[in-house]
Amino acid sequence: MLHYSTKNDRTYASNNAVVSSIPSSGYHRVQSGETLFSIAFRYGLDYKELARANRIDAPYTIYPKQKIRFSGTSKTASNTANKSEPTPQPIVQTRQVTPTVLPPVVAATAPKAAATTPREVSKNDVKDEKISGNWSWPIDGKVTRGFSNAGVSSKGIDIKAEQGAMVKAAADGVVVYAGSGLIGYGNLVIVKHNDVYLSAYAYNERILVKEKQSVRAGDSLAVVGGKGEDRPLLHFEVRRDGQPIDPLNVLPKIN
Repeated sequence: MLHYSTKNDRTYASNNAVVSSIPSSGYHRVQSGETLFSIAFRYGLDYKELARANRIDAPYTIYPKQKIRFSGTSKTASNTANKSEPTPQPIVQTRQVTPTVLPPVVAATAPKAAATTPREVSKNDVKDEKISGNWSWPIDGKVTRGFSNAGVSSKGIDIKAEQGAMVKAAADGVVVYAGSGLIGYGNLVIVKHNDVYLSAYAYNERILVKEKQSVRAGDSLAVVGGKGEDRPLLHFEVRRDGQPIDPLNVLPKIN
């Protein structure tokens, strides 16, 4: 069995890829190199929702030291709802009512019923969840750690690979983050596939692409790296509307 040296390994030993909690301050101060996508990814939010909350239009340009507020996002709304007082139930009072005899109505006309026809949903209201092409495995190797959405467990899968192997795009898309600013992810690449899906490739030895670069499924994104003694290894995540999902549910089945 081959063993690879972990000398000069600067950050991988402390990596723990998890979704961060919303800061108590209610906002995130933009650091150099961050994108709106990487900030949304860090906190497990939908980037579109975060953009709307901060009135940031496409292409979602942000600047160092800018405050990105979380008020108005689903996470903060959920926290507020949990802390709110329960809605008081109305008090129903009963009293004795003397019946009144009314004269017969000759030609009663039934009132028109309120319209109950549901609003027609336009094509713009429906999200296109299909990606261009099919999903493919980002690297050849063995899955050594599976997905768990409980607590701070793994939000993706770990794939043991060969040293020097290329990390490939799992589907067509655009690189929306390429850097090392997310604690716990090392050198990270995030690819936006459409308005619904993002994929992330962590712990890379070297990144080969730049932000805003279009990629096709199978294009090389990085050289595989690793974390601690787990080298070479790729940590791979898929986010649907900002939420981590099991990558094995979208990747081709292994025979």
